[in-house]
Amino acid sequence: MPKSIRAKVAVAAAVAATLAVVGTGVTLFALMVDETHFDRPDPAFDALAADLAAIDGVSELQRERWVEAPTFADPSANVHAVVDAFAWPDVFALACSPAYPDAVAWSFEIVTPSGARVHVAADAAPGCPDLGFDVPTVVGSIDRVAPGRTVQAALWEGERFSVSMPGVDDEGAAALLPLVAEADHLRAAANTASDVPLEIAGPLLGIEIRPGEGPAYHALLTRLLEDHGATGFFAGGAGKPVDGVEKVQISAPEAQHAAITREVAASGLPIATLPVSFLP
Repeated sequence: MPKSIRAKVAVAAAVAATLAVVGTGVTLFALMVDETHFDRPDPAFDALAADLAAIDGVSELQRERWVEAPTFADPSANVHAVVDAFAWPDVFALACSPAYPDAVAWSFEIVTPSGARVHVAADAAPGCPDLGFDVPTVVGSIDRVAPGRTVQAALWEGERFSVSMPGVDDEGAAALLPLVAEADHLRAAANTASDVPLEIAGPLLGIEIRPGEGPAYHALLTRLLEDHGATGFFAGGAGKPVDGVEKVQISAPEAQHAAITREVAASGLPIATLPVSFLP
């Protein structure tokens, strides 16, 4: 082969190799960016999922065990199950089973007799899902005071027990009043440490209730909503605005602003000394 031809072949081969390397890098980068999952089946995980699906009262099951680029190592696993409340003890016992020893991220939607749907979740860890609170008693309280509602319950970083209703935008803060009235019972049901505040939250309500403050918050919110036309209320740690200045923020008709400010100041709650601002 003439030298000129050999040179051209060598250059073409080098270019092809470079393109292959670049192409592989681009592909890996794309997989990393969009967090593409690659299935990693495991017989023990499959058996765990099959046993869970077989429990009477489990109506839906989603599960995945996967790896991600670029290492394709250290498989992750998650399981989501829709569970009737009566089946919870069996489901939780199976989740605690040593049959699958690796970490699993668990999430559950627990359907109560009244039709409430309570969402709880635990970070990936081996062994029993660490939900952080007494699930059956909390679910029982929500079943009683929020029938037919969708509620999320979570212990955030061990420092705040949160009960929220994410899908009540059209109803305003009034949709969460039953939870506020139940604050002390929810706190007791959760069986968390006594100094852990209870957050009750929704699209138009965000408050932290300390022990004994439930009745006063319920009375204040009832007056603001029913007598002064308020639709939204944010206060305390759960409602601290992005500027970092703690205040009470309220949505209400302008004609009611002065009366609402007086109501907050006379509430006897810790927020009584905070400035009140009104949202557009």
